[in-house]
Amino acid sequence: NSVIHKYKMVFFSCFVLLYFFIGTEMIDGQLMGEYEADAKGLEADSWSFTMDKKYLKQLKKDVIKRQDVIYELIQTEMHHVRTLRIMADVYGKGLLKEVQLEPQTVEKVFPMLDDLLELHTVFFSSLLERKKEAKQENTDGGFVINRIGDVLVNQFSGSRAESMKKVYGKFCSRHNEAVNFYKELHAKDKRFQAFIKKKMSSNIVRRLGIPECILLVTQRITKYPVLMQRILQHTKENEEDYEDLSQALQLVKEVIVAVDSKVNEHEKKRRLKEIYNRTDGKSIMRMKSGQMFAREDLIRGRKLLHDGPLQLKSTAGRLKDVQALLLSDVLVFLQEKDQKYVFASLDQRATVISLQKLIVREVANEDRGLFLITAGIERPEMVEVHASSREERNTWMQLIQDAIEKDDDEGIPSETEEDKKLLESKAKEMRGEKQSNDQILALLQEKIKLFHDMCECTSPDEKMLFRACNDDVPRGEPIMKEAIKEVEMLQTLVNSSLGGAVGQQVVSAPGSTVSVCLPRRAETFGGFDSHQMNISKHGDKEEGEDLRRTESDGVLKKVRTFSLCPFHTALTPQSMHPLAVVVQQDTFVEDQRQSLSERPSSRPSSRPPSLVEQEKQRSLERHRQEAAALQRQQAAHAEERKRREREWDAREKELVDRESILNSKEDEVQRRRRELEEARRELQGRKEDYQKDLERLRDSQRKLEREKEQMQREMENIRETEVS
Repeated sequence: NSVIHKYKMVFFSCFVLLYFFIGTEMIDGQLMGEYEADAKGLEADSWSFTMDKKYLKQLKKDVIKRQDVIYELIQTEMHHVRTLRIMADVYGKGLLKEVQLEPQTVEKVFPMLDDLLELHTVFFSSLLERKKEAKQENTDGGFVINRIGDVLVNQFSGSRAESMKKVYGKFCSRHNEAVNFYKELHAKDKRFQAFIKKKMSSNIVRRLGIPECILLVTQRITKYPVLMQRILQHTKENEEDYEDLSQALQLVKEVIVAVDSKVNEHEKKRRLKEIYNRTDGKSIMRMKSGQMFAREDLIRGRKLLHDGPLQLKSTAGRLKDVQALLLSDVLVFLQEKDQKYVFASLDQRATVISLQKLIVREVANEDRGLFLITAGIERPEMVEVHASSREERNTWMQLIQDAIEKDDDEGIPSETEEDKKLLESKAKEMRGEKQSNDQILALLQEKIKLFHDMCECTSPDEKMLFRACNDDVPRGEPIMKEAIKEVEMLQTLVNSSLGGAVGQQVVSAPGSTVSVCLPRRAETFGGFDSHQMNISKHGDKEEGEDLRRTESDGVLKKVRTFSLCPFHTALTPQSMHPLAVVVQQDTFVEDQRQSLSERPSSRPSSRPPSLVEQEKQRSLERHRQEAAALQRQQAAHAEERKRREREWDAREKELVDRESILNSKEDEVQRRRRELEEARRELQGRKEDYQKDLERLRDSQRKLEREKEQMQREMENIRETEVS
């Protein structure tokens, strides 16, 4: 009975283990989802193994080989979709849930994974659909896919082709970065290590790690041309599928070229960034055009086309090792100094060379040398460069020539061209402003002409000498006094120059004297002081200067004895008369102003308002209108400000409500996360218990096996004894 009980325990344990593993396989089998049945139909090594031999004998060898390649295309596409689903469902979701990595971190490991999975799932569905159509057409136990080219053309053309270029371009460009980031995580994160170890032991992963998955996805796009070429080899030219296959082959090659271009562009950008980080920030180089080229100019709107080590030859014949960078519009030579890059120095010559009007020539009798000649400037320069081999020299020459032609075709602007464009725009703006100024000047001149015509139309009595159109009327008395002083000073200067004593005082009017002191210069220029003082305000010289230059000394001696006192005596009454008239005019103007100010404002004027007053009224009316408009604008702005403040208050309140809701949701998420963590720990504990029970069951099973063997030996011994 004890033996029977032990056997029952062993059978029960085996049943539990079998149920556990079968359930796990069922869960893992759901990886392919709705394609699981189709995936099982693609487990055979080739199409020939899935067909009946009698059916195969009816077909030609080319047809069989063609179907084998088409089957291989569908089968490998299924494997590719399965790999993508392992990356997405097993690793991607596991890293988010179990390791609790951020989505951005998972995206760095698997860039563009969702887009890749969608693209290839659709492609795999279309291939399976074509396979089902072929099965429906053949009812004799087999099937042949006659057309596959249209499906391939549809996949590698149009929007899908653009999506593949974009998705594979980004994924393949970041292949190395993703693998390096995976290694970094695996080295420093223990939870990540445990997660990878756990998944690698799973049957569904089949020991397919993350780096292997990334490599398989990167290589997949390169397998399509090989498969299409093999299908095309077994397709006759007169068949309708031949043209579609040829077109699909060309399209997939174009996609691969575009992906390679994106990968190369990303690599060049990364390389340029690496060189930029190694370049000394204080290093600077003056180009031949005078423009300064600094470290920041390496990445300012420029692309790296090629880089590599070269040698520059100095005037003394020595070769200097440099790192050459061929950018989109310049050629830069760097040298290493203290583990950093600086701009190379070469006999006071520029080592940053613009590609505009650059001439590249081979060095005679030198397989590794080339000349870089900068043309189009006042003093052209020539730099001799040496490569490591002739092939390297030819490569550099071809790349530089291509960059020069591309620079000319695309018109990549250099700093000098940008400055020219800026100056041209400023000049255009200044020309526009000048035209506006000319128009304003013409309008002002027309306005002056109109005012002049209106003044001509008024009566002669209104044209007064001291009339003004503003309140600050200049008084005439000071003006006349200044004029009289000018005349007296002129008289004094004339008397002094004709023999008057130094410091002579001339009394011009009661209470006013003018004293002038002119030192004589006998040994220098005669009469220099009087010559300088005889220049009028308008720049004209007095006639006395011409007389002194033309008349002889004898005439001047006669004039010295001549006195101007009678003229002064006769001038004084004549000058006083205009002064009195001016004083009277000022008094009259002041009386008129006071009388006008004393009148009530409501009293209508007895005479029509002048044009100036009308202009004042219009100006005041315009100012009032502008003030009213300004007030309206201020009121509108105030209303708008209040409205915006109300909107801001409403938004702030809404944000506060959302924040409270978000906090509550976060609390709920934290609570659920804790519950899930507890459940996970509980499941982990149960799993460990199952493992221990399994070990005990295995031990008991081995023990039962040994007991069974022992019992068998005992039974044999008993039988032997009975026989004997």
